[in-house]
Amino acid sequence: MPNNFDSLRLIFAILVILSHSFPLTRGSNDTEPLMRLTHGQITFGNISVWAFFVISGFLITQSWQRTPKIVKFMKRRVGRIYPGFAVAGLLTALIVVPIAADPATYLPISLQSYVLNTLRLQTFQYPAIFMHNAQPNLLNGSLWSVAYEFWCYIGVMLLGLAGLLRRRPVVAVLFFLVIGLHLYMDVSGWAPSGAILGQIFGYPPFWATVLPFYLAGTLFQLYGGHKLLRLPFIGVAAILLIGSNFIPHGLILTMPTCGAYLLMALAYLPSLHPLNLGRYGDFSYGTYLYAMPIQQLLVMRAHGQISPWLLFAEAAPLTILVGVLSWFLVERHFLQRGSQLKHEGLIPLQTTHTVTSSSAASSHPFTSLEPAPQRTDVSLHIDGPRHQVSQRGTH
Repeated sequence: MPNNFDSLRLIFAILVILSHSFPLTRGSNDTEPLMRLTHGQITFGNISVWAFFVISGFLITQSWQRTPKIVKFMKRRVGRIYPGFAVAGLLTALIVVPIAADPATYLPISLQSYVLNTLRLQTFQYPAIFMHNAQPNLLNGSLWSVAYEFWCYIGVMLLGLAGLLRRRPVVAVLFFLVIGLHLYMDVSGWAPSGAILGQIFGYPPFWATVLPFYLAGTLFQLYGGHKLLRLPFIGVAAILLIGSNFIPHGLILTMPTCGAYLLMALAYLPSLHPLNLGRYGDFSYGTYLYAMPIQQLLVMRAHGQISPWLLFAEAAPLTILVGVLSWFLVERHFLQRGSQLKHEGLIPLQTTHTVTSSSAASSHPFTSLEPAPQRTDVSLHIDGPRHQVSQRGTH
């Protein structure tokens, strides 16, 4: 069935640029539009990264179910994530850091630091940079989500190998347990560091935030995908989501449930099909990878005297252009031929559907009871947890 995953991924990557324009120029998220609308609860950056995880959970689960082969699965995931990430890190180290660093204290990036941190999908160690920007010493906070995404890929594979993807109630219980854990941590303020395991697998509070969204996408696939979409349910989900904005901690419960459901409804909304933003390639991953360094350079060029909206207007087209170059010059060359044609992707990701002709095939996805037989080739790749732009190396 036709979908809007490519378009949504690029739109959300652009929304990340918009969201980050506020803390990068004003020092905090206080004036970010969605932060104000939700009374300080979430930003457009938050919902964009969460959307990436939902889409990724849906498509990666579908990908594993179609080809449950460890080597093939991991080869695709590594080929989609690492080349773009490695080149973005290299260009940042060779171009951005020398420009942004204080000449008096600048030291070249250590090759060892670059290689080891790239393997871990982390930002390499760097000297003091952007010292006169509103967010000093921040190079690329967006990259935190890539490692979490990759661990989620491995998690889907392990669930598949253990046979748990065929036991949907088990995945559903895990989903609600993680939501409950996130709610408890948010209410109590409990934030374990995870010690050495946290260093390896990620910060536990971040996992409590992003894992429900990934599992939401997984469950949507396991329970039937677009066949779950119904107009009455969409209306109820929207009402609950809006209402929860006025209840303390309410969005923790409704964003990975109602919010994820509404996102999947957008993914199959026929009126968005003409956008087809992925017709020439999957540019969202490169857009996501390069956005913050470009924004920081623009802020530095303006000596900090730039408004959030002007920064967004300047950074968005430039970053999309770099994302296009990243796709054509780097990313697509590491995908299988068939995957290139389908723009099989990461933080950005794509699916191509060929639906057999029938009256049901053209029916509205929100009202059809039984879709026509269909063939779907899916590949996915993604990005991240809650954005903390004020933290170095995280978003």
